[in-house]
Amino acid sequence: MEILIIGGALVALMVYVSTKVKKSAESAYERELFETEKFSIIKPENFINPLNENSEYVFTAYSKDFGKADAEELRQAQVNLRVYTNADFEEICRNAKLTAEKIISEERSKKEDEKLYFVSGEKSANGIQIETLYTIMESRKRPEIYELEISILSYCKESYSNAVNELLGSFTLK
Repeated sequence: MEILIIGGALVALMVYVSTKVKKSAESAYERELFETEKFSIIKPENFINPLNENSEYVFTAYSKDFGKADAEELRQAQVNLRVYTNADFEEICRNAKLTAEKIISEERSKKEDEKLYFVSGEKSANGIQIETLYTIMESRKRPEIYELEISILSYCKESYSNAVNELLGSFTLK
């Protein structure tokens, strides 16, 4: 009888802990505003921002879902934000453009305190088509250049269009 009581209590504790872990894991994929003293960006729903202190990126996020068939080891979408200090804006723009095998669109603009460059392209990796979007910003307030790179498996492009629009629309320098 005592074993039954202890077993029941143990099962109840395991159910409670697994529910808490499941809720915590689900909350990691919720929409979230990331804000630092230099930039802000919204991580869309169904993306996770892993903690990695040794990363070359100041922000990274990737989709919950992986690709299918040959792309099963790749995330359907990934976002990386890199900061360059004392770098040449034009060189970073050229390098971003060179990552694509085919350029879909390209645009330059200037705001009061910022230079902007946007390029969209396609490339393939091991026979898998990937669309890449780069937004590169240079702020005249500080000697830094921000490179936001979004990569999406081409066949998933439409399902991530809202997330891409949210990422691009929310990314701002302070």
